[in-house]
Amino acid sequence: MNLSSNCFLKNPRIFAVFANATLALALTSLLPSCGSSGDSPEKACTLLAQAQCERRQACTNTVPGSAGTDGVFIVSTYGDMTMCLVRQQLACMNNATAPGTGTSPAQLEKCASEYASWSCSDLFDGNANPPPDCAPPGTLANGQMCAMAGQCASRFCSGTKNASCGLCADEPVDGTSCVTSGCAPGQACKTESTDAIVCRDRLLVGDTTCTSDAPCQAFSSCVGASASDATKTGVCTPTTSTPGAVCGGANPACEGNVGLACLGAAGARTCMPVAYVQAPGECGTLADGSRAECINADCFTAKGPDAATDTNATCLAQAADLAACDTKFGPLCLAPARCVTSGLGATAGICVVPSANLCK
Repeated sequence: MNLSSNCFLKNPRIFAVFANATLALALTSLLPSCGSSGDSPEKACTLLAQAQCERRQACTNTVPGSAGTDGVFIVSTYGDMTMCLVRQQLACMNNATAPGTGTSPAQLEKCASEYASWSCSDLFDGNANPPPDCAPPGTLANGQMCAMAGQCASRFCSGTKNASCGLCADEPVDGTSCVTSGCAPGQACKTESTDAIVCRDRLLVGDTTCTSDAPCQAFSSCVGASASDATKTGVCTPTTSTPGAVCGGANPACEGNVGLACLGAAGARTCMPVAYVQAPGECGTLADGSRAECINADCFTAKGPDAATDTNATCLAQAADLAACDTKFGPLCLAPARCVTSGLGATAGICVVPSANLCK
């Protein structure tokens, strides 16, 4: 098999990752063969993947000494830009060839050309307020089986958080459970002080009703709220991306999306770069009070995903497609794969890339 003849691999940065021929065969077998001229899903998805990865890199460009030039999102989610291009292209192809999809090669290329205009805040708020050509509705009606949102006329596929397939449904409103489904663009899935796991609308900068249970939009935080008192309100305030800035209390929070954390002694905390480490390195809050985050991995303690104050946590490398995963104890899956479990309450499963071929 001549792997370089497949147009999925014509981009040299994408092809570089396929030194493992077994992986190459597994991924290229998911895609239809492609022609040599004219618009095609493969060409359009390559352009869109480039636009997606470059925009997320630009929005999370790091401060000196943190995650490097690929940016926090790329490093923590994919490891490097090459893997981002591969996985985004794979997700795009599966959506572009799914029954009911609202996409076409021409529309995908338009979306790619508009991606740089998407605000970082909206992009990281669950893809809120997308450019006009980046969220076309599908044709499947509510109640029809789907694997991804792009197949549905509602632009929402419910029940797919830990399952291969779900059903087209209306987008969730504020307060809807997100135990088995994701949330709508502009929402966050929150575990609240009551232990309820629900979608909450993200509040705009300047909003004075935010709390520890009512989140602010990306690149801002609720200054004045209390983690121990969900009734205490604050003000949604832009975060700071300046190393050394005073943080905590009545001061703006540090922007984690660019690799900063609020560290130091109580009353004298400042924004400092976090370290980025490979699995199985130590992560979370370290013994010296610094912070470490994971590269292409997720931070877990023996009891589950780490919290801001946890110690003795370890980076678990993301599992490969079709490998074992566990939503509570790790490892998690490499996007766009989902950890497909045996049902409600189960945490162990298998990493499966969403595909309409599994939902017939």
